[in-house]
Amino acid sequence: MRAALIDSDGGFALADHPEPTAQPGHRVIDVAAAGIGPTDLMRAKGFFGPVDAPYVPGGEGVGHLDDGSRVYFGHSRPPFGAIAERTLVAEEEIWPAPDGLSDDQLIALAISGTGALIPLEEARIAKGESVLILGATGPVGQIGAQVARLLGAGRVVAAARGRERLEAMQAAGHADAIALLGEGDDEAALKAVSEGGYDVVLDIIYGPPAQAAMRATRPGARMTSIGVQAGPTVTLSLRDLVFRSHIGVGTGQLPASERRAAYDRLIAMAMTQGLTVDTRRYAFADAADAWAAQAGSPHGKIVITR
Repeated sequence: MRAALIDSDGGFALADHPEPTAQPGHRVIDVAAAGIGPTDLMRAKGFFGPVDAPYVPGGEGVGHLDDGSRVYFGHSRPPFGAIAERTLVAEEEIWPAPDGLSDDQLIALAISGTGALIPLEEARIAKGESVLILGATGPVGQIGAQVARLLGAGRVVAAARGRERLEAMQAAGHADAIALLGEGDDEAALKAVSEGGYDVVLDIIYGPPAQAAMRATRPGARMTSIGVQAGPTVTLSLRDLVFRSHIGVGTGQLPASERRAAYDRLIAMAMTQGLTVDTRRYAFADAADAWAAQAGSPHGKIVITR
């Protein structure tokens, strides 16, 4: 079969690869579409530790089992990944795919959506509270802004680099105000649109803006960080932490049963409330272009289709 392979230097290429064979507790899936995100690139760069190369990348996808049933699968692990004609996935990571969502929509919503939903639920948003989304223009941020409102937020502020993307979020009604980061004083930019301070922060980047965001919150605020895209460390003031709560949420490390329950809650929201995420589709033959596009910090979710 054909599959994408990551070599020992982190290089990406399509190549011939042996077919996966069934193993106890696993199923072979015929892949229809695969999603890629920041964690896929970070794994290729060794951020999560060494991985035997070559391996097939791609942490989630939609496909069919041998009985024809359509399924979503997530959190696949090397050497098996989703950017292949077929892959091998643990049974506990294979979940039903709802008929009401296309492959693109489901991939755009699933991991990104649960990545936003779980920490926002952990933050216990009270009705009417103000929520700041750091790194808002990626798929997690786009969904997070919508989910925050569904959980009761009275005001949602989107913060990121790139004015055009932020303005698009505001025009779509996903954010009440925007804050442009990386143009000077991030703390001042966040406070200027805070209307007295934020009650909750969803931090998808976990970089230098995290400290600025914390200082723009009210005492008693809750800040949840899920991203490590800016690097493995960030400096937060103990003085600020004394009066606020900071929670690091590694959604991928949660038991599959908890992630499945969050997936079910998210899909129910999507089916009844119409959650939307921008997507960029690439053909399987153009998977290398999709990989390069992800490295360029795309606005929406990248999906590779067969």
